[in-house]
Amino acid sequence: MMKIPELKSQYIWVVVLLVYVLTGMVPLGSPFQMSEATLKAYNYIESLKPGSICMLAGGNVFAFDLESTAGQIAAIKQLARRGLRLVSLPLGIEGIAVHKYCIDAAHVDEKYGGPWKYGRDYAILPYTPGGTTTVVRFLTDVHTTVFTDIFGTPISQLPIFKDLRSYKDIALWFHPHWAAESYAIYVTGQFGVPFMYFSQAGGYLPAAVYMNIFPDKMWVTNGFLGGAQYEKLVGAPGLGTAAVDAYTLLSAVFLGFVVLGNLRLLASTREEKKELTEVRE
Repeated sequence: MMKIPELKSQYIWVVVLLVYVLTGMVPLGSPFQMSEATLKAYNYIESLKPGSICMLAGGNVFAFDLESTAGQIAAIKQLARRGLRLVSLPLGIEGIAVHKYCIDAAHVDEKYGGPWKYGRDYAILPYTPGGTTTVVRFLTDVHTTVFTDIFGTPISQLPIFKDLRSYKDIALWFHPHWAAESYAIYVTGQFGVPFMYFSQAGGYLPAAVYMNIFPDKMWVTNGFLGGAQYEKLVGAPGLGTAAVDAYTLLSAVFLGFVVLGNLRLLASTREEKKELTEVRE
């Protein structure tokens, strides 16, 4: 009979590391259920007219928010494919790096062979303090709230801002960070702008309630799973797909470890009983 090896913690962690690395390099496409909210958000964007302007705005960024960026990157790919435009408004200081990362990771700029040109199809504004107060003023009058982009160029010199004056010119508001419920009551409740929230799993429940308050105008995804769902719709596997693959495979791996551990325990118990029997004889 084959001897079951001892399950040392070092072996388990090596296997876990390998799973994370391999699923990140080679998407497995693990099966998962599609959320109705994710599908509705995707279909809404598909219905927008080319040239429509979307906002990427959020505050209270928690560290480097990979859970939220998974779906956001896929959505930016969809925007570019549909001929839509995007303006980034970081409402948290960390948002500058996160927003720029999402746009760069989507590879939609001309330097990556994409269709977007800076200033014409997308723009990044500087960090603007004030939270919801800034949002209300921005939605009321863009050009009296922010005067330059992140590079110091007056927004009056960027073609995209000729078509962006107030909330009336915004087709969709993306909020990929924390505290969406604090912003949705103004963006959607007061101004009627549709709201898409790529949430972290930890922030999903309080925000999901608002989908009932603003039906067909607010959609919320749930962490990496929501990101994987959106990536599947767009046809671009990424961070979300890799995370779901890792979770799925690790579930099977840990179950295997549990089985092996129990078999090892039973084998050890039998060996001890056999040794005791031999000693007594």
